[in-house]
Amino acid sequence: MSQTESATDVGTRFLEALSGRDYDALGACFAVDGTLRGIVPPGLREADGRDAIVERFRLWTDDIEDYELADSEAAPFADLLRLRWAVQGVDPEIGLNVYEQTAYAEVSDGEIVQMRLACSGHRPL
Repeated sequence: MSQTESATDVGTRFLEALSGRDYDALGACFAVDGTLRGIVPPGLREADGRDAIVERFRLWTDDIEDYELADSEAAPFADLLRLRWAVQGVDPEIGLNVYEQTAYAEVSDGEIVQMRLACSGHRPL
């Protein structure tokens, strides 16, 4: 299997896990010592290590009612994996909304070792 196929496979597994809010499966996509750097409103969010990364995604998604991954894509970009997804649902504080995140990930041995992410912020629907 080529590095591109391996990266796309882990990207697909990541998006499936995110879609189902399956945090165990999401964590299995990351290396134990993986890193996450995200620019999200209101600023930089960082997580070092698989458990911290899973907790960050849990904080972003766990309290959304009628949660749905409305759109997603995993594709190679140069030597990286590009991931894009849109989450739609009802936030208890702001109501029905959508946000989109785009990430670039470095993949090694079928695991994400580094992810850099940017978020649109919650947009009303």
